[in-house]
Amino acid sequence: MGVPLFAAFKNIGKERIGGIWSEVFIECGNVMKEQHIDAGEAWRMAIESKGVNIPLNESDWQELSDFGEMLGKSDRHNQESILDLEKENLEMMESKAKEAMNTKGKLYKNLGALSGAAAVILLI
Repeated sequence: MGVPLFAAFKNIGKERIGGIWSEVFIECGNVMKEQHIDAGEAWRMAIESKGVNIPLNESDWQELSDFGEMLGKSDRHNQESILDLEKENLEMMESKAKEAMNTKGKLYKNLGALSGAAAVILLI
């Protein structure tokens, strides 16, 4: 509250609770401060440069990009609402990713076992 947005991004990144996301937040804060650009453009640049190691699908990247466009464009109360909404969206994205991981994990595990059984049958 009352902290400039670039400093807030840096503070979030320094907490080191987000793994690769810490780097994205720090980069965004640095870009905003050094290049004097708005939060949306700085966010886009940060996720493009630091987000290459983040395995997200196209719709997830679009969601993150849309979030960046809303940063710093309204008063404090509206920013809080936007952040709360984005937090809910990220929680939904996380649950979908966990569900997909469980489903695909089982699929690949079974596929590995069946492939092994097929190889044994072919060798016999």
